[in-house]
Amino acid sequence: MDVRTFLTLTLFIFSLAGVAAATVSIDVQPHEARIGDRVHITGTTDGKNLIAVFLLVTGPGLDRAGVTLENIHLKAGSGYFTSAFVNPDGTFAYDWDTSFIVGHLSPGMYRIYAINVPLNLERLANSDEISVASTEVIFTKPPSRELAGFGPALFLALVIPTVLFCARRKNKG
Repeated sequence: MDVRTFLTLTLFIFSLAGVAAATVSIDVQPHEARIGDRVHITGTTDGKNLIAVFLLVTGPGLDRAGVTLENIHLKAGSGYFTSAFVNPDGTFAYDWDTSFIVGHLSPGMYRIYAINVPLNLERLANSDEISVASTEVIFTKPPSRELAGFGPALFLALVIPTVLFCARRKNKG
């Protein structure tokens, strides 16, 4: 058994101890961001002894069952999840740095889910022991790299002639 499988099973076993009638809530800030920004995910759960919630995302071009936040090519489930530690007061937080993920997001609306058991959306069943919450974030295009690279060139194109002009006037005067 590899380490990832062991950790997932351990989290699953510990989470089962506290799943009865647990509720989960989730929110993100900001609700509209540029691709490459950080999205702060927060939430709460009232599940006693719950040590983690499992996060996954769906959106344009992503698997409908949900994918991990770190690698959007990995379908959530079968040992692959993003998890957020649940504090003793029932709160959790996760910073999703969309500039540092495997894969590329497309502009559009994405739904982020928090689940109290390690199941993807295809495997969820109506049960009092499973709690799911979701929220939306809209991603827009990142700033154009072409324009960002043009800024220093424009600055140099204006500054160098100005400096040369001033130097020539000083030498003549």
